[in-house]
Amino acid sequence: MDLSQLLGEKYFSLDAAQVDKSPEELVVTNNDEAYYIVSSEAYEQTLKDLEYKIVVGLGE
Repeated sequence: MDLSQLLGEKYFSLDAAQVDKSPEELVVTNNDEAYYIVSSEAYEQTLKDLEYKIVVGLGE
């Protein structure tokens, strides 16, 4: 699986990522410098095992 396709656009601002995400999506990071908007399925199936952490949860 191509990780860049799973992660999508990179945000350097948590605020910008939080504004762009929908209530059904998560914002994740693995380094607190870049943030990505992903589906909960992508997180559970792949990103969780790669040590990405959720910084903005569903509905937030």
